[in-house]
Amino acid sequence: MQFEVRHTTSYVYDEPIAESFNEVRLCPISDDRQICHRFELSIKPDGASLLRRLDFYTNQVYSFELVEPHSYLEVVSQSIVETLVDKRDLTGFCDPAQLVGLRRDEWTYDFLSDSNHVPILPCFKHTAAELTLPMVDVKDAIHRIMSYIDEHFTYISGVTLVETPIEEIFDQRKGVCQDFAHVMIALCRAVGIPARYVSGYFWMPFQTAAKSAHDNTASHAWVECFLPGVGWVGYDPTHNRLVDETYIKVAVGRDYWDIKPLSGSYWGRTKAVMEVVVQVNLIRPSG
Repeated sequence: MQFEVRHTTSYVYDEPIAESFNEVRLCPISDDRQICHRFELSIKPDGASLLRRLDFYTNQVYSFELVEPHSYLEVVSQSIVETLVDKRDLTGFCDPAQLVGLRRDEWTYDFLSDSNHVPILPCFKHTAAELTLPMVDVKDAIHRIMSYIDEHFTYISGVTLVETPIEEIFDQRKGVCQDFAHVMIALCRAVGIPARYVSGYFWMPFQTAAKSAHDNTASHAWVECFLPGVGWVGYDPTHNRLVDETYIKVAVGRDYWDIKPLSGSYWGRTKAVMEVVVQVNLIRPSG
């Protein structure tokens, strides 16, 4: 499938700020199951110089600085992305014994340990053990965790913030895709399954209600779990399903704080009002 994605982030400040320093993680990943054919980034006000680099997890990061006083900031990314059908065999048995030793593996170590927004607390260890132990098949354990979130958590926009502690989300059983991804990561890591946070977008062939679980006019978050012998596989706890070619992957990290779409700082005491608008259009279906 081929998509066109436009992601607009705008800030309006109460008073002009002296200068700002920013990082952007909005360029879709190119890998075995996705190709980013084109990526363009535009910034207003004019005058910013862009620097591109790869971060620790090989996500593309664009940095820029605006040194002149400005009262607004607009960052627009436009992408053409092709997603591919996952042809790996995901039906076979996945032996939990193969999880042993992954804490010493440089590719999985970070995704088994505590991270900034995903501490492996006793409540996660207890719940994960109840859901999955004794573990017979890694894939079955992951599906049990994902189904648990689907059954016990309610999608409600506005009840959490990005700073809301994960234990509070776990207690109140309410939140959005970002929250559900963090909870699933904590439960997976608690029983030794490597899990990482994914930011991106998804497409649905029909109009959806704004701020609902199916709202594809906003960015999305899901989880990738490492299956020994297979690799990283995407799971969407918000929709209780495997990730397929209707998902567009932008960045991966330990949690949201590693891969915030736009982050930065500025000189000044003024407040900012932020607005984000996402458009995902299908250019070409599968086949």
